[in-house]
Amino acid sequence: MSKSMFVLTVLICLGLMSGCGYVSKSAYLEHINTIRITPIEILDADFAYDNASQRPYDEVIHEKLTQRFNRKWRDGNDAEFTMRIQDFDIREHSYGAQGEVEMVRMSLQIEYEFLDRVRNNMIAQTDNHLQVHDYYVVPNRAEPMESRAEAERRLVEELIEDLYNQLAEQW
Repeated sequence: MSKSMFVLTVLICLGLMSGCGYVSKSAYLEHINTIRITPIEILDADFAYDNASQRPYDEVIHEKLTQRFNRKWRDGNDAEFTMRIQDFDIREHSYGAQGEVEMVRMSLQIEYEFLDRVRNNMIAQTDNHLQVHDYYVVPNRAEPMESRAEAERRLVEELIEDLYNQLAEQW
């Protein structure tokens, strides 16, 4: 066997033994073990009550946020998350050939603060986060049609997932 074939064989064997995968773990907020999510404040009366669950939206959102963030952190005081829903808006967004409404845009404008109590600094803060959900009110479009209740449920789910991805997971 030639010297170059031997070197190639050794390199292949070393590569197989050491593995081919690359694993990365973010060090983002590794000093935080617990989080406290304060009660949600809703300033727009049009978004006060979830008809599907028959509960106020502040309770529904607080519960869902807590469940999502507790996948990473336990309940406690290393960090604190505060959120206020400033405005809920729902309006016609697109129309069909005869001028009938086909799509509706639903949005929430929120402000939040995410405070690191261990190092006593602000992790993130905004007063103009906009969460938008567009949905069809007619059948046979790119996506299935949704009722207002379904659209509100999705808007809340998307809000919680987006906040978690922005604030708890950094890549």
